[in-house]
Amino acid sequence: MSYIDVVEEREDLQCAQAPILYSALPSKPRARCEIRYIDEMDVSPRAEETGDATFIAAELGAARTADERIRMIRGILNIIGFSGLGYAALKLDERKQPEYAYLLRNYLSTDLLPRSLEGGYLLRDPHMQRAFESSRPHVWDMRSLVNASRKDGIDPPLRHFFDGMRENGLASGLAFSLPIPRTSMRALILFAGPPEHCEWITDSVIAQAIGLGLSLHQRCAAYVQAICRQETTNALSQLQQRILGAVVVGMSDKAIAARLNTTVHNVDYHLRQLREKFGARNRSQLAYLAGRTQAV
Repeated sequence: MSYIDVVEEREDLQCAQAPILYSALPSKPRARCEIRYIDEMDVSPRAEETGDATFIAAELGAARTADERIRMIRGILNIIGFSGLGYAALKLDERKQPEYAYLLRNYLSTDLLPRSLEGGYLLRDPHMQRAFESSRPHVWDMRSLVNASRKDGIDPPLRHFFDGMRENGLASGLAFSLPIPRTSMRALILFAGPPEHCEWITDSVIAQAIGLGLSLHQRCAAYVQAICRQETTNALSQLQQRILGAVVVGMSDKAIAARLNTTVHNVDYHLRQLREKFGARNRSQLAYLAGRTQAV
């Protein structure tokens, strides 16, 4: 009998209604989330973005190798009481579902976070959904995950995933999210430990986890920003690059159209496309973001 069966059995004993076979219910369709891995050796963030605002962030930056950084993080996790840590930068689609996620390969200790994203399981839980929508920490445990998922049906893949979490010592934890500057994404930061209840996650544990999460975010967000700049620049057409360069130096639409021998309407069209690609709200923000991109 799996852990999910145990939870369902306990819930059924407390319920006067006839038991429901949740595993037989069809689950709602879930969009596949594209995973984009980032290798630290392939990306060059700016020094001011990785920063050293906290002692832990400075120590992570001073580590000579990725393995040394991982050992440092795991040591801090053990002191706090957690056994797992996950960091994912998520981009949502118009339905508020994860469209793609950036994961730093060097910080993955298990494949559970990629599997959770690919299977569409992560944000099915209201605790995780609320954690992603705000910076407020949310505590979770296996019972809350199972109960939140029962309304949609716990299909065999989800059942297997939950059992995998428990077997890997990831049965309760803490989650919160933070915005990634100069992007339209948010980073979801997950902590997990082996206890199957969340009573052990005290205010002190939460405070220590937030400190570690903020330090990790300072470093990881810099790599996400760098890869976003790189991908955005590579995706621009030659005309868009020229229009962007003109915007950076403060040229008007009419002046840009005259220089590029095109219409003002065409310039306006491409500027709307560029604002969407850069996640800019207006022309001034687009010029600022483009200027930083061209300075890479």
